[in-house]
Formats: sequence, structure tokens, C-alpha cells
Amino acid sequence: MKILPQLFYQTPGVKKILVDGLSCVVFKEIKGPVYHKEGYVSTHAMVAVRKGQLRAENDKGFLSHVDEGQMIFLPKGLYYISDIIPEKDTFEAMVFFFDEELIRTFVNSIELKSKKEKCVTHLLMDFNEDLRVFTDSLLAMYSDKSNIHRSITKLKLLEFLHLVTATQTSNCFRDSLATLNNKERIGLHAFMTANFSKPLGIEDYAYLTGRSVSSFRRDFIAQFGVSPKHWLIEKRMQLAHESLSSAQLSVAEVAAESGYENVSHFIKAFHKRYGVPPKQFVMNQRRAVLV
Repeated sequence: MKILPQLFYQTPGVKKILVDGLSCVVFKEIKGPVYHKEGYVSTHAMVAVRKGQLRAENDKGFLSHVDEGQMIFLPKGLYYISDIIPEKDTFEAMVFFFDEELIRTFVNSIELKSKKEKCVTHLLMDFNEDLRVFTDSLLAMYSDKSNIHRSITKLKLLEFLHLVTATQTSNCFRDSLATLNNKERIGLHAFMTANFSKPLGIEDYAYLTGRSVSSFRRDFIAQFGVSPKHWLIEKRMQLAHESLSSAQLSVAEVAAESGYENVSHFIKAFHKRYGVPPKQFVMNQRRAVLV
């Protein structure tokens, strides 16, 4: 599972322009297509496509095709951010990340109309000339890796948000930002049952369900009767046991399917739960069939 923007800080082809914690601006340049990469956006993001095409699909199945000259706003959560289709073998995008404090600061600085527009769930907007000039200036002035100007990062992100709202004909973006911090908590039982096999930690699940880590643990124990860590391990082990018993998959494939990015951790957890390593378990299953 790719956790963004954190992963961008160590990824080749991604240049840090401005960084202040989870609020940042990065420039992404990719050679060749990338398909079906699942990612977790840990803070709200705007992706402006400069070259190529991007597909973004959230966990509810809303799919957007973002072409050159367009941008998309991604509220934090689970996404398939993939199918990068390069134009002349190159994909380029500017990605802006906004932490919740910065969003609140922006919303408090603008005047909101009482009547909100009816908007789509996923926001696709024009990456117009004014916004392109703004991003070009960021690249020209702040792309020196040796001098990331933390002190002005949030000021530039606020300037970008004001510029977006000023240049868009619709109020959907502004109204959506105003409601981001007022979303109801997601029901734990349905969400965890559907997503326990994702390679996410407790903190990630807390974010995704709109809770602090302490509130998530408390609500989880109240609903499930056990700690989230214990429940996740048991559910993932049950899935792994079923897959190794019935599917012709490798141990690495079953580990990934069960939410483990580290195969060694998966083998250790499986051995502890069932008393044998996964490979030995498979061998025992095959012997039982032959008898």
C-alpha cells in the first residue's frame, strides 16, 4: 500500500518543491505507464496533470479520467491512482497536499454562501493558464532540493487554494472543502469487514473512519469485543488459511492478498497462529488429499 505524500519523499521521479509536514508541493515525472497501483492518500490532495493522463478511483467505485490540462481534488482516503498514460513517453503532474489545519484556515478566510451547489463526489477541474503560471513559478523558484522553504509552504498552498476558487466557475470545490471536517464517522463494522485485508495499520484505519487513534480503539473494542490489532491478525490469518487451502497461490501472493507487505512478517504470524509455516501447511494439505 502506497501512503501519500510520505512515499513521495523517497520516490525517484518525484521532486520535493515545498514541504512542511503533510502539507507540501511535489513535482512528479514518470517515464512509461503505471497500472493499478493502490494508494492511501493520508491528507487531502490536488493533482494537476501537465502531461499524459491519470485515472483515479476511490473505494466507493467513483472513477475519474484526468487529462492534460485538468486537475482533480482527492479527499484523504483509499484510491486506485494508476493507469498513468504518458504523452510522448512522459507523465508530469504537480501534486498539492493540504493538512486539515490548513484547510480549516482557508475555509475560515473565505465567505461561504448559505446555499450550496449540488456537486459530484469527485471534483474534476480545469488546470487553467493562471494555475499553470503559478505552478511554473513554484518550479522555477523553489525546486532546489538543498533549500526546501518550509516557512512559506503553507502560505503558497493557501495562495493556490484562493487562486483555484477564484478561477473556477463552480463553487463545488469551495463548498466541498467547507464540509471536509464535518463528515460523519464511517461505520466501523462494514468498513473493517470490507477492508481488513488492506496493508494498513491502526492509525491508517483511524484516519479512514474519521476518528483519532484513541477513539478508533475505543469504538472498535465496544463493537467487536477485542482490540483492533487482535481482530486484524485473526481475520487476515483466516483469509490466508483459506487461500492456502484452496488456491494455487505462492506464499508471497497469499501474504499480499492477506494485507502483509512483508512476507517474513506474514510467515511469522501464520506460524504463530497455526503452528506451522505456510509452506509446510500447504505440503500437509497436499499429503492429506493424497491419503
